[in-house]
Amino acid sequence: MNSVRHSQPESKVFNKKQLKNLSQEELIELVLKTEKEKKEIQARFRGLSTIVINAFHNCKEVALLADNYLIAEDKWMELAIEQQISHMLESLRVLAENSSSQFQALLGKGSEKIGRAEVDKELKENKGSWVNGSKELIEATRIVDQVVKSLPENTPLAGEFKSIVNEPAASIAALEKKPSLGRQKVNPKVRERTVVPASDKVPHCKGCTEEMIKLSSFVETIRRKALPKLDNLEALSQRQDVYVCPKCGQAHVRLPVDAEHPVNCARTVGTSMLVELAMGLYSGIPLHRQIKELQQKLFLGHDTVSYNLHDLARFYLHPLALLYESSLKKADVLIADETVFPVLEAQGRGKCAKECMNESKLRKQNYLLALTTAASAPEQIFILKYLPSRSAQAIGSQITSDFQFNTLVTDGYSAYETVLQALGGERKHQSCLIHYRRKLLSALLSSSLLKELHQSALGEKEKLKQMKTRVQQAEPGSCVLICVEALSKLYNLQEAISKEVSQRKQEEYRRRQDSLLTAVDKIMSYQADKICIKTQSGLYKKGVGGGLYSAACAYYMNLRNEFKVFIDDFKVPADSNLVESRLRPVTVLRKNIWYKQSVEYAVDMCDIYSIFKTFELNGIAPVEYLKKYCRSVYGHVLDKAWTEALKDGHDKTKKIGSLDFKHGLEDYDLKPWLPSTYKQLQAES
Repeated sequence: MNSVRHSQPESKVFNKKQLKNLSQEELIELVLKTEKEKKEIQARFRGLSTIVINAFHNCKEVALLADNYLIAEDKWMELAIEQQISHMLESLRVLAENSSSQFQALLGKGSEKIGRAEVDKELKENKGSWVNGSKELIEATRIVDQVVKSLPENTPLAGEFKSIVNEPAASIAALEKKPSLGRQKVNPKVRERTVVPASDKVPHCKGCTEEMIKLSSFVETIRRKALPKLDNLEALSQRQDVYVCPKCGQAHVRLPVDAEHPVNCARTVGTSMLVELAMGLYSGIPLHRQIKELQQKLFLGHDTVSYNLHDLARFYLHPLALLYESSLKKADVLIADETVFPVLEAQGRGKCAKECMNESKLRKQNYLLALTTAASAPEQIFILKYLPSRSAQAIGSQITSDFQFNTLVTDGYSAYETVLQALGGERKHQSCLIHYRRKLLSALLSSSLLKELHQSALGEKEKLKQMKTRVQQAEPGSCVLICVEALSKLYNLQEAISKEVSQRKQEEYRRRQDSLLTAVDKIMSYQADKICIKTQSGLYKKGVGGGLYSAACAYYMNLRNEFKVFIDDFKVPADSNLVESRLRPVTVLRKNIWYKQSVEYAVDMCDIYSIFKTFELNGIAPVEYLKKYCRSVYGHVLDKAWTEALKDGHDKTKKIGSLDFKHGLEDYDLKPWLPSTYKQLQAES
């Protein structure tokens, strides 16, 4: 079918000779017609250019924001318009390809682009390695169980081997598990923020409960009592909605309901925005990535937001972290772990190197100390502390004598034992059984035992024969394999204890765990005499040519008395997995920023993580909590500053500048902001 093309009728073109032959009326008509056509063409051009310009700007924003790695924005403006359009189209093409075949990970110093093919390959390799290792371990365990059950009683360690193999530990798979709810819908309705004026209800004085009066109406009363101070009062009364108690002089600044406020009078960024940025940091997003767009759109200086966030941390969050720490100090069980986190100032490097301490205090590596409560604690608390080093002195400066714990759970690092000795008393130390199990698995998976048993050429009889020879000789590999089985059954029993409500059953499971550890202890002691070296101090070290088996055995012997503390107390965990999992968000941020410049800002980071992790553990909405808390603190400190300013005759030519939070919070009650108290008050309201 032929299509019909509609077009505008073409105007007739006249030459000079033809124009001379036209009459005056014809010339006027021609001019009017030409002017009309000109206006129509101009209108069409303006409409078309508007569409093109809008489309160009929209595409430019997409190219710059979604794929800004292709070209820097400052170089964009140097390009000609044709080059900008060409680059914009190329950016969109690359973006479309990346959307279907790549994802952009927020890791490392920049954006690391990981192709789908590389990811699939790496995951397949890792999965294959783990699956093969687990299959070999399962098969070896099955074979050793068959051998041990028929083992003669006169075989070395036969009793210990049989007690482990014959332990009918509860299977985790057999325990009742709740079905997963799957992905849940999120309520799309977001509460719209509005600034509402304060209510008409007259407030009462916090100090004496007297009804307060408006400061502006109080000026006449003050005039009669102190006429020289009138000018100052009038100037102050115009700056904020201030009330004053006529009886005791207590001042109160009425802030509009739900109104934004700065962290300090001298600051310019709202507290709500800073709280959101702090939550982004906790999620592992570096600050500079969060504020890149804000700096451009709000015309903020390069360090404005960081200074404001620093004030939020030191004035508001640090007192809150100290409050949480005071609750942690009352815990009966304390779990501790440390992780590397470089701070350039403490190493004599970076922007703050000139301001750092003397060279004797410089360290090559810095750490963060994580402290948390056990899962059985009534109030879950997580505290993160900066450590200049991993020494016993540095750790002891944080785990002080006012901690009331009876049991400390760690990964077995020797500095903790030094700290406990310095604290004195009858405090106990539980070393992590998972760390010991890792030592055993590392030795087992790196040996030839599993690979030899897993060879397809060997039949069942040959495998049983090989294993029988190893077991009868109490060879280190077979002993380690049986110890791994013992720990697996121990954790199966631990899972059963956590789900069992009967105290009698729990105690029975605990006795069986004790029997397993007793058998492991005898096996390790037997091997230590053969493959380890005992020093004059009573400690064990790896024997010559002993390899990883000897290292794992020496590790156990040096901590043997600290592996069974949990047996006598159900509140004590058998490992430090809990604190390691709670510390994981910090490792995400470390991967994204690599280091902190100054010790002061490292402390800020610790306070942010301490508070947000504690919120998460107690099921508290962080933004809502912190907005209420910051508003309460700001109002208290501001009221105190106004009260003192009015009593002291504040100079009318000067503003109430930066608030003194240290002085202002001296009489502020922080206890209602403890997680347990806050949740209780919220439930009652």
